Amino acid sequence: MRLKELLSCIEIKKYSSDTYPNIDVLCLCHDSRRAIAGSVFVCKSGSVSDGHGYAPAAYSNGARVFIAERPLSLPDDALVCIVEDTAAALSALAQKFYGYPAGELKIIGITGTKGKTTLALSIYDIGTKYGFKMGYIGTNGVLYGNLGEDTANTTPDVLELQRILRDMANARVEYVVLEVSSQALWQKRIDGLSFYITVFTNLYLDHIGGVEHPTFEHYRDCKRMLFADYKTQNSIINLDSDYARYMMESLDSTRTLTVSAKGNSAADMYAENLKKVKLGNSLGIKFQCRGFAFSGEEIFLPSPGSYSAENALEVIAACLLLGIDRDFITNSLQTLIIKGRCETVSVLSKPNTMFIIDYAHNGASLSSVLQALKEYNPTRLICLFGSVGTRTFGRRRELAEAAKEHADIIIVTSDNPAGEAPSHIINDICSHLTDCEKPVYKFEDRAEAIRFAVNISAEGDYVLLAGKGHENYQLIGAKKVPFSERDILLEFDSHHNTKFKL
Repeated sequence: MRLKELLSCIEIKKYSSDTYPNIDVLCLCHDSRRAIAGSVFVCKSGSVSDGHGYAPAAYSNGARVFIAERPLSLPDDALVCIVEDTAAALSALAQKFYGYPAGELKIIGITGTKGKTTLALSIYDIGTKYGFKMGYIGTNGVLYGNLGEDTANTTPDVLELQRILRDMANARVEYVVLEVSSQALWQKRIDGLSFYITVFTNLYLDHIGGVEHPTFEHYRDCKRMLFADYKTQNSIINLDSDYARYMMESLDSTRTLTVSAKGNSAADMYAENLKKVKLGNSLGIKFQCRGFAFSGEEIFLPSPGSYSAENALEVIAACLLLGIDRDFITNSLQTLIIKGRCETVSVLSKPNTMFIIDYAHNGASLSSVLQALKEYNPTRLICLFGSVGTRTFGRRRELAEAAKEHADIIIVTSDNPAGEAPSHIINDICSHLTDCEKPVYKFEDRAEAIRFAVNISAEGDYVLLAGKGHENYQLIGAKKVPFSERDILLEFDSHHNTKFKL
């Protein structure tokens, strides 16, 4: 694409030079390490660093065209284009550079504190089995056809997102299920998208402080942007959330469906008579569904808790809006397991102990899953968890409080410490457990913590490994070190026989 054509999509306030190199643009980037000859480098300011400071490095790597919010000190052969907002400019340029792929796709956007991944993967799985060409972008990476790749963020940065959407459009994908984070909305990563369906799951205190949202109100209002600032044909709202009405106040949607797992008959579709079900080494629930396409039919889910019913109702609503047969949806839900979401793993030496891997990584989600597990009356509920390093510091108190309230034995360990010392994170969590009357154990090595949990578990116990879920790594420093909780559990019998005693 010629430079003049690319730049036609943004408003440029000032050029650094009268010379306009009408080059072929080979690369659009905001990471100086990716700059090459023929690059347009966008000086995007992030929560950690300012891209303007990396312009000289991008120049050294070959870039000669720069989009910035202020003048840059670069050699005379560099063209600096001054704009009002580089984040907005990057979004517009990315869409143009990749040929506006979103216009060729029907996008389902899901936002909320909990449940995004479960909903998104469930819709993706059911739609794929039904015969649709589906795509998924979110916490568990990118999926479409037989292809998959990892992503650094729940919602990729705008350049990656547009590139992925272009790849999906070229592969003739019909529907893309996209997890939309509050950070993505705040940072304009999804600007330019319109939606076939938008979904609101729930809202709880999370992602506050540090490099994330300054206040809960800011976090809440960023979530609402999906419903207020983007066009959508259909919206699905969880009426059980305290913030459902707030999300609906400025809704720009042709059609809105509400759901309730608490039997609220004001909802378009609701669940009643929830009952817990235990089948062998798995936990589930069943309920009757009413409203929209249902008149009391029973639905079984192979996952525990009322939150599973909330998720299922929104999945059903979305799939019905896609035109999927009702019975096909409910039959699919009966066997649908999402990796790392209340996933049970059998340990041969402990046949009467249940081990559950779950992604619960904030106070609200950990409290929900622990409450759900307690309803099945385990002999003891052992909870192993940690927290990420360098951000979301408020989570540590909330996680500690959830474990203190609901678990019988607490094991505090590493999660993804990143650039923070694991001991510091663990001690921070434990500072909120000083008045805890239940046993609390600390392990910097998460693998050792898991082995300890297995060894001290007894018949009838439930052991929850919280925080990692689907992840197959530990983020230590800047490196992703391979790490699998499943492998540690499955290899336990043959490799680990150290006995711990309480």
